[in-house]
Amino acid sequence: MAWIPIAAWGVAAVVALVVLGYCAYEISWKTKRLRRDMDELTKVNAQLTQLRGELTETLTETQRRLAASGLG
Repeated sequence: MAWIPIAAWGVAAVVALVVLGYCAYEISWKTKRLRRDMDELTKVNAQLTQLRGELTETLTETQRRLAASGLG
């Protein structure tokens, strides 16, 4: 009956390796996904910055025209 504790430790070690392997896989997968999401968000940020600049230019031009026409 001395083999029971040894078998239990062996099973525990295998389970621990499986859990650690799964955790490593999840971390790797999520890291890749987050990097991809970050790249997409960086592109969207660049587009929004460009649009903000265009809107600022349009607003400035509109304000200038209103001031020139005497309506503003």
